[in-house]
Amino acid sequence: MSLVSALLEWKLIHQNETEIVQMQRKRKNVLCIDSESSFIEQQKQELSHKELVDNLFFFDNLTDAFEFIETQIIEKNDKLHYIILDEKIVGKHPSNSLEKFYGLNKFLKKPEIIIVTEDNSIFLRNRIMQYPFVSAFLVKPIPSNYIEFLITGHLA
Repeated sequence: MSLVSALLEWKLIHQNETEIVQMQRKRKNVLCIDSESSFIEQQKQELSHKELVDNLFFFDNLTDAFEFIETQIIEKNDKLHYIILDEKIVGKHPSNSLEKFYGLNKFLKKPEIIIVTEDNSIFLRNRIMQYPFVSAFLVKPIPSNYIEFLITGHLA
């Protein structure tokens, strides 16, 4: 192998490594709080094959999710970009939970809060979307590659 071809090969390898590191830096962190274990398992399985599972944090209740935010995100000065919240988790009075997330905004660097639900009523949509920090209201089932899109910014 000539010196020129060795240098070209090294440059190509280094360029690929640099691109991988840059892509990993651009990945977003997603917190998902959902009571449906089948959805959670499906997402974990799909994302683990694409080495994206480290950017997704799942909880099936608010208590554990808030504890995670306080101990793993705020204390470590990490960042959450998206919070996907199942409307069933917050119950009939979502204001308390949503206000608590809003209160954490100064520590979380203003993540987007996405509410998912099985109930597509106008009343519920209007009640949830009255909060300016809620960025989306989605009706289940959400596309299987939606969380991948949030993490990477594109679809593979």
